[in-house]
Parts: sequence; C-alpha cells; structure tokens
Amino acid sequence: MKYAILNVETELFGRKVLVLDADTTPSMYIKGLDKLIAEEQPWYVNRLCEAGDLKTIHAFEELGFRFVELRMFRSLRIEGKQMGSMSFFPFELVRLDESSLPNLFKIIRSYKADDRFSRDPLIPAGASIKRLELYLKKSITNHQNEFIYALQNHHTGELIGFRNGEFTTKRTVRYFYSFMAPGFKTPHYESMLEAAMIDALVKRNVSLVEAITSGQNVSEINEALSSMGFTVEKTQVLLRKIF
Repeated sequence: MKYAILNVETELFGRKVLVLDADTTPSMYIKGLDKLIAEEQPWYVNRLCEAGDLKTIHAFEELGFRFVELRMFRSLRIEGKQMGSMSFFPFELVRLDESSLPNLFKIIRSYKADDRFSRDPLIPAGASIKRLELYLKKSITNHQNEFIYALQNHHTGELIGFRNGEFTTKRTVRYFYSFMAPGFKTPHYESMLEAAMIDALVKRNVSLVEAITSGQNVSEINEALSSMGFTVEKTQVLLRKIF
C-alpha cells in the first residue's frame, strides 16, 4: 500500500495526515492497515475515487471512510492566447513576496471559511483558515516551483485579488486558490485577475493550465467554464477516515 504524507496538514494538526495512492484497493488497505498504523500513527487518511466508481467508494465507506468533497478537474490550453490585460490599467499583475503575506491573510479572513475542513464536524473550528495561511506561505517561499500573483492598483499599491499555483512541468501550471479583496468580489474583477494570469503565464511559455475545484464552489465553476474556456476532464470523490 502506497501513500503520501501531507506536510501542511500534518503541521497544522500535529498528527500525520496521509493520502492513499490511487492504486490502493480496499483489500490492499485492509492488509496494510496494521503496518500503516504502526509506522505512521495517522490521524486523518484521504482516498480519492473516481466519482462513478461506486463499487470502490462503497467498499471504502464500509471500512470507515466518509465522503467530504466532490472535485472537478479542469484544464485550459493557453498557448498563444492573448487576453489584453494591458488595458486594465491602473491595475497590473505582480508577483508577490513574503512582505505581502499580512495583506493576503487579511483578504482570506474576509471570506467565510467554506471548504471540506470548515464543513467537517470532526475538524476543530478555525483549522480551515490556518491551513490556507500555511499554504500561501509555502507558495511564496517556494520560489522555484510555486507562485502567488496579485492584481494590484498601480497608483495606490492596493491588492484587489490574487491567485497561487505551481509549475508541475516547465509548460504546465496547476492552480490552487483565488481570492478577491472586499469590494472587488465581482465577476468583472475576477475576470480581470484570470485574464491577467493567463497573459503572464503565456509570457512564461506555459501551454496548459490545470485546476481542481470543489463541487461546492459553484461561482468559480460557472466563471471558469463560461468565460475562461476551461473544460472538465474528470470528477472525483474525496473520502476521509479519522482515527
């Protein structure tokens, strides 16, 4: 049985948080469980299943796993795209450094926490925002592979929204989170941020953008599919077991 340790969540909760490999079957999990517990003493274990694979989903549910999230895996080919973000002046896209973290934290705290951790009754209150802060700090400090870009008012320096992600290859980027500052949470400004992101990535020779969206995030799904041209590649269900 193969698995990976999720370092950010492990740091947050003070106990091991694991994700099982996609090839791990229910029978493999049963056979390897005693060894897994002895070696890792996990608190929280994830398993992603194809949304239509009810046989596997139900088998893991019988082993104590529970549904926490539907995920949509989206992609967008951007090679050669030009979104005209230069016309957004005085707003411009800038890459952020660690000095911007307090402003980023202020923006995410303006949102009501609404993800699988905030909705899970077995997860301590407040864990969702703390987890986001850890991931944003990781994106800013991991300069080689990750990034945070923000749409900024050129005159005032005010950040109106940001997105982070990582380079999975030299020409492929995976998006993580996107947030808008209070007063700018509108489709107009959200579209400006996304268009500026695509222009910036095209300049860095990126040809493919991938994104994973919670099925709960209806507004992001509608925006991505209707205006930006993303297509859905697959859907999966995230199951979790808490020991």
